[in-house]
Amino acid sequence: MNPLSGNKRRESHKHSPGCNSLGTSTDVAAGPLRSREELDIGPDDGRSNKRRRITFQDNGSEDKELPMPDVSMSGIVVGDTEHKNDPTRENVTDTGEGKGKGKLAEASKVPEGDYKNTALRAATILSDVPKEAADESGPLGPLKAVLRTIAAVYYADDQETVAIGKIENLLSRIVVLEERFYSRPDDVEEQRCRSKLIRELGRIETQLQSLSGKPGPEQLADHPQYDREVYGLLEDLRETIFDYQMMQRMAMHDQGRKLIKPAEATVLNNVRCAHEAEYRHGDRKRCLRGTRGTILDEIELWARDSHKPPVYWLNGLAGTGKSTIAQTIAERIFADGQLGASFFCSRDFEDRRNLKLIFPTVALQLARNHPEFQSIFVPLVQSDPEIAHESLYNQMDKLIVRPLKKSDISTVIVIDALDECKDDEPASAILSVLGQFVSRIPKVKFFLTGRPEPRIQEGFRLPLLAEATDVFVLHNVESSLVSNDIRLFFNQGFLELAQRRQGLDDWPTREQLDLLCERAAGLFVYAAATIKFIDRRNNDPKEQLDRLLRSPESSAREGKIKLKASTTLDSLYMSILQEAFGDDDPEDDHRTRSILGAVILAANPLSPSAIATLLGIGAKDAFLRLSSVHSLLILQEDADSPVRPFHKSFPDFIIDPARCIDERFHVSPPNHHPELFAGCLELMNRTLEKNMCDLPDGVANCEVDDLRERTERHLDPVLQYACKSWHKHLIDGHLVRTPAIASALRRFLEKKFLFWLEVLSVLGAARDAVHALDVAAKSLEIQASPTLDLVTDCFRFVMRFFEIISTSCPHIYHSALPLCPRQSIVRSLYEPHARPLARIVRGLPNSWEPSIAAAGFPSHIDTAVWSPCSRFIAISWGTRRTTIEILDGVTLERITTLESPLDELQWTRRLAFSQNTRLLTWYGLHPRKFISWDLQTGGLVSTIALEQLKPHLSVTYSACGTMFGVLIHDGPTFTISIYNVLVGTRIYSRSAEGRTLKEIWTHGGRLRFATIDSGSITTWEVAFASPHAPTPVESLPIPDDHRFSGRFRSHPASSRLAFAAGGSVIVWDARDSKFLLESTNINCDAIASLSFSSDGRFLTCGTTNLGIHLWKESPTGYALHRKLVSNTGCFNPVLVSPNGGSIIALDGRVVQLWHTTDPITSLSDDSTLTFQRSGNRLILGFSPDQALAVVARMMDKTVMVLDLKSGIARLTIDTGMKVNGVGVAVSSVVVVGEGQIVTWNLPAGDRVLNPRANINDSVLTTTFSHPPFPGSWPTTPMSPGLHHAAMATRCGARHRRLHLYDVSTGQCLAFVETTSNDHPWFTLDGREVWCILPGGKADGWKIIKDSESDTTKLEHLESSVRPSGGFPWESSHGYEVTSGGWVLSPRGKRLLWLPPSWRSHARDRMWSGRFLALLVHGLPEAVILELEE
Repeated sequence: MNPLSGNKRRESHKHSPGCNSLGTSTDVAAGPLRSREELDIGPDDGRSNKRRRITFQDNGSEDKELPMPDVSMSGIVVGDTEHKNDPTRENVTDTGEGKGKGKLAEASKVPEGDYKNTALRAATILSDVPKEAADESGPLGPLKAVLRTIAAVYYADDQETVAIGKIENLLSRIVVLEERFYSRPDDVEEQRCRSKLIRELGRIETQLQSLSGKPGPEQLADHPQYDREVYGLLEDLRETIFDYQMMQRMAMHDQGRKLIKPAEATVLNNVRCAHEAEYRHGDRKRCLRGTRGTILDEIELWARDSHKPPVYWLNGLAGTGKSTIAQTIAERIFADGQLGASFFCSRDFEDRRNLKLIFPTVALQLARNHPEFQSIFVPLVQSDPEIAHESLYNQMDKLIVRPLKKSDISTVIVIDALDECKDDEPASAILSVLGQFVSRIPKVKFFLTGRPEPRIQEGFRLPLLAEATDVFVLHNVESSLVSNDIRLFFNQGFLELAQRRQGLDDWPTREQLDLLCERAAGLFVYAAATIKFIDRRNNDPKEQLDRLLRSPESSAREGKIKLKASTTLDSLYMSILQEAFGDDDPEDDHRTRSILGAVILAANPLSPSAIATLLGIGAKDAFLRLSSVHSLLILQEDADSPVRPFHKSFPDFIIDPARCIDERFHVSPPNHHPELFAGCLELMNRTLEKNMCDLPDGVANCEVDDLRERTERHLDPVLQYACKSWHKHLIDGHLVRTPAIASALRRFLEKKFLFWLEVLSVLGAARDAVHALDVAAKSLEIQASPTLDLVTDCFRFVMRFFEIISTSCPHIYHSALPLCPRQSIVRSLYEPHARPLARIVRGLPNSWEPSIAAAGFPSHIDTAVWSPCSRFIAISWGTRRTTIEILDGVTLERITTLESPLDELQWTRRLAFSQNTRLLTWYGLHPRKFISWDLQTGGLVSTIALEQLKPHLSVTYSACGTMFGVLIHDGPTFTISIYNVLVGTRIYSRSAEGRTLKEIWTHGGRLRFATIDSGSITTWEVAFASPHAPTPVESLPIPDDHRFSGRFRSHPASSRLAFAAGGSVIVWDARDSKFLLESTNINCDAIASLSFSSDGRFLTCGTTNLGIHLWKESPTGYALHRKLVSNTGCFNPVLVSPNGGSIIALDGRVVQLWHTTDPITSLSDDSTLTFQRSGNRLILGFSPDQALAVVARMMDKTVMVLDLKSGIARLTIDTGMKVNGVGVAVSSVVVVGEGQIVTWNLPAGDRVLNPRANINDSVLTTTFSHPPFPGSWPTTPMSPGLHHAAMATRCGARHRRLHLYDVSTGQCLAFVETTSNDHPWFTLDGREVWCILPGGKADGWKIIKDSESDTTKLEHLESSVRPSGGFPWESSHGYEVTSGGWVLSPRGKRLLWLPPSWRSHARDRMWSGRFLALLVHGLPEAVILELEE
């Protein structure tokens, strides 16, 4: 039974078993067959649906009846006859009840060797050709005339043919060929190829002409050779026309590439894609002439017929020839001008197994092949360079579907070996996306191949794709048909071998050929490997064949296909290995295994020379040994070309001791990985250097147009491999105990660490650094190694600066290394290599922040949630429009952004993953909707409106992922609802009175929640599948304790309750009626969040000023496991990953990540205190000559004067008052606080003036004429003499004023009524004062001094006037800080990357010439930077 019984297949005829594409037997070694034909012609009813009955008798066999399917030759419409026993396909129509029923065309059966039948059917079709093909004028007219003559010989009215596809293909090629025959008349190469074509067509025409006078159909039984000749000539004709079309298409293709403008070529070259994935690359072979004709003709017919389904799946097991067919189809439809793009997936190559690269690569090929597509694609990529990094759904929609619809292109896209892509989802992600879009592009067809693995089958079962897909099950083709193709493959292989070798006439014997075909058992890989083995250099082919056939036959299982003992590949593989190495010295066995192990175990294919380099052996030796088993490998003549197994069954064989029973050849991964690991370390230590790709300063990787060429030119492939894959060979942690290995690893990290990161950066493989160092750390943790501290510090470096490393190789030295903490081991080792473009004057931390990683976002983060698998984090941020992003759970790298169907999303309340991490649901208050996405594709699943505004709710998914339950608690009442997420409807709702716990959870197939009342907690449940009134599960007691009235969280599955009140946290186990944590006073100002991990092992508490407290389950309850803190704000919420290994916390615009386990984040209490944050804001002022800065913390009493050249504090002043404004000049410091304006002289620091300002209103902010600063402190340079101070005051809720004071006397010079007193500042010349208005606008006044009356007034400026010098957080020199944290020079050069903890609102920045101060709330001190000119 077909595994995809739900898929719709088209009605079609099945080709004759034992025959090639024209119905002709492929058994060319067989002798003539005795045949007779009997035509039983029914009455002529004037229609074309007559039936014929043709019977054959073969060598005394029984008569076989062949019912001929009905055919209308106009348009080639297949009749309504049924296939009753065709395992390769079935046609299913939707009955509306989910059960497929349909008709299958009856398969014709032609006995082996009937050439006459082929020619007869060919003639029938040619006698009823389309008008264009019937026209005998033009350059190919004589050829068509001869074909019609041949057709007349066999003509029988309305005679049917099974090989309809091949004949139609031939006629179409003739018509297309004639249409383009005189294109490019001045092209010399075109004229040469055309002359060759005409000569070859003339030869075929002459030979066909010579056959046109031969006997007619009634005499064909006596002339079987005639049929063979006709078939052969028709095949020659097809191949000749195909070769010419390929030449012509390639010329047009190359010419089109030359017409692409340089600017557009640059854009296309920078698109993230997989390299050498197109059909034209690699060493893939097409089908041997005369084989696979049945399926090839059908696919070509499908590709041309617009009425056929848009998707075709060639389904086949390993070794059945899917990729060879895909290669042939790609070439043929390219020759026909139909191919838009092709992608040949391969698990051997990292980029070609990456799902995220399929659609960008396809889109790139479409752009290069179709100018109309390119004109849409290029501007799209220019406007959104990151589009290739988005979700699969967005990639397909934006990169392929929209441009295809606009350009109206009709084309075919080929994707081979989809099963070889890395895809952990239950249904193929690519197929899920394809199903959603294929109906929107009706002119585009997709040809796909892949093994019938569960996720591929599930993908094709998806409702949207099932109805749009034709399926051909390759491994269910009748064995006789496959066997004949394999026999033809052997015959052709031996024929070519005989042409190159002498003494091979009449060889092999028919018995030998029969035995080979029997052992192949339908696997083309067996046949191909056999031919390669027999054709081994310097060996007698006859002896090779005899040796192979004499070899013992294995009965072991073989991969996923169980074959007879006489046909297993194991015996073939063992024979080849024994022939190659059986006579070797036993001492050479290890070297042989090492070389083969490198081929088998390499993370990506290595060349023989690369293998030699890693193993420390001669390149010639490695190449010769690999050449000995070339029949098992894809091995080029060039020793620098990658070598890989000829078929995936060989690695399965050689690493399985139960199958590879000879120890001399068995490759044991634990024994051979260490050799590759050591070789990689040695190579990196020997060859890595700084800036090997010669990149310019300050650029991002994406800004280097020729980055790929630079990497290919400067980074040897084996070095690239070593940098990306050395850790993949560290499979045994005890390996690093070896002194030589431990020493090499330490030397690598001490001398080459940053150079290694450079290589990973330009290769786009920064994530490999995280995995590599994590593997190394875990390996070293086994032992007390001194290298562990170094590895840990390197790991912290990569995690903290992952965004830099991923984005810009030069900024490893411009930003990451200069920002490295003073006490970092990496800094001490590599500081001489730093090339800072911005000097950190003040604010560099002494040690690493306790959090392992952080990610910053442009706006406040509303909420976050871990995925059940702990691999992903979903967050929502934004104000006017909420953005949903999926982050990597290890690095916090942005994986995808989800597109919202609404114009505005605000006030996110909840995010929830389905149990299988397939779906994500968002809920917000404005609008009140549940919006769900498919994370596999990024597409929208459903939008469900909520009837009432309910801010407090909890969401949980059913185990199957198709429904979610919602608990809404609103004061004394609560509501339980269940929704079908796929349909987008509510299927259950029930309300009741009572106090509930905030959590709702899934238990088996049921939804559970709990209510709490005086003295007890009760658990209830509702079935997802058949919801009914909630039923109680159990009721447990809780004590009457006042502490149970505060903030609480629950872990209902374990009946545990956590309460926080008055700075204390308690945990009550309701089931066992005992406290697990009691009266733990954490001495914090306030508890911001409280939460359990999903398994209840951890409890976290986020505080406002003492970071995070983490308790871990112990035999007696919960014990304090760790204090995790940061140098920034309040943590709400704090979430433990489901696997308990990581914690995230939201801190305004920053997500921070900690690890709960050693060795990476082990912190002492001392280090915790180092990062204790302060809640008061920082204020700062620059001197006019930019030599000094004065800094203080709001409401503190200490002021510090900094030397900007050295960054050292020149003077510290205890002001004796709470400071809310500061300013500095060349010789004095002015401080405002508690209604006083006080001046100290410099450098002595003596107090020189103490006037008191008479202010009746409550003072909000004080700012001086130079420099003012947004919020409550100055921001621009101070005018000479510190003339003025501005104070924004408020009296009551609405009465607001702006006061102007004389700094020297404290006298109020003027005041005005304002609509806003927020963020006052002065312009650079000190002649205007401004205040910030809502919406980013400003209100300004000009300071006018009346010399006659000696008075000052404030004159309001027009609203159209912009502050001279811009806003205070804008650089007057043209510097810029982007939303992504980059500081840019006036010319756009990237000077510095700001860590997430240094990023905040623009108003927290202060500029003074080339100096930038970052006054982020919560930082231990101000960060001051001096930027490059």
